[in-house]
Amino acid sequence: MKRKIPLKFKLTITSVVILTTMCVVFAVSSIYSANTLVEATKTVPAQLAGDATPVNQAATETVTAPSTAALGQFRGTTIWVMACLIVFGSALTYVFAAKTLKPLEQLTETVNNININNLDEKMPIPGTGDEVDRLTESFNDMTTKLNLAYQVQKNFSANAAHELRTPLALIQTQVDVFQMREDRSLTEYTALLHSISESTDRLSHLVNDLLSFTNEQEIDMTEQVNLRELIEETAFELEENAEAKQVQIIISGEGTVPGSDSLLQRAFYNLLSNAIRYNVDGGSIMVQVSEKRVTVADTGIGIPDEAKPNIFNTFFCVDKSRSRELGGSGLGLAIVKNIIEKHNGYIYVKDNQPQGSVFVVGFDRDELL
Repeated sequence: MKRKIPLKFKLTITSVVILTTMCVVFAVSSIYSANTLVEATKTVPAQLAGDATPVNQAATETVTAPSTAALGQFRGTTIWVMACLIVFGSALTYVFAAKTLKPLEQLTETVNNININNLDEKMPIPGTGDEVDRLTESFNDMTTKLNLAYQVQKNFSANAAHELRTPLALIQTQVDVFQMREDRSLTEYTALLHSISESTDRLSHLVNDLLSFTNEQEIDMTEQVNLRELIEETAFELEENAEAKQVQIIISGEGTVPGSDSLLQRAFYNLLSNAIRYNVDGGSIMVQVSEKRVTVADTGIGIPDEAKPNIFNTFFCVDKSRSRELGGSGLGLAIVKNIIEKHNGYIYVKDNQPQGSVFVVGFDRDELL
């Protein structure tokens, strides 16, 4: 395992190497310049003017001897000063690096103490005004997103378990009650099988919805989908359900968008199915298709204003008892939103006049900006 070196030591070592190199270069250049200066004084002896007799050799040696001694002293002083500068500079570098990196060390210690139980806690901003502050802010943003994702996943798992447990508990109860009876008639067998069949169908639909919601397949955005034809095919599939409530589906307009035909069909199937399920007997559904936008307006029971912000959340039902009675699982609109967003789109709901709801599906998210 590779040994980890603290960042402050790396910074100190780097600074010391740079400082030592600069000091050595400066010292060598200074000594070289001093040697050149001394050599110049040796090679140019003093001369008398006119016919005067030149200075004798002994006098010249007397003059140059102090220069050689001064040169040696200069070299020693330069090397000593260089060593002191390196040691002093290294110490200052280490102290400065340790002080500068102290907030980062505290941040690292705080990060190591974060776990699944304290993701909502914010780390204090050091106030250094540098990258450490920005790193702390980014980490706080990341933990906020992680906590939100964890809570969503936690709620999703709890709701899924609850929805799965309800039909299973119903089947188990009915079987237990049935087994307690000694004399069982054909009618009771038929009723039991019918009840088990309904619960099994509900479980099957719920599992399929869960698989659809968690599907992360890539979408081929090169395929062009004819929205008018897709919605007409979807309405034809739901024709029996619509006729049972005498709901009329009217489709108008044309439009094409890039995306997955099967996923978009599932999204509009859920929208039209809900529009039929929560409509009034003899009501209507108006589907208006245009380029990059589809509106589905029904004349149903409508959605309360306080519930509108949550209707696209997983397992949310405006009226749980009514939704369970009509076979809803609370995943239909969440799946629709997931599919539309994968197509770079958006969806929202508003009131229809005089009654009902209007779902607006757009395929250009920039329109909302």
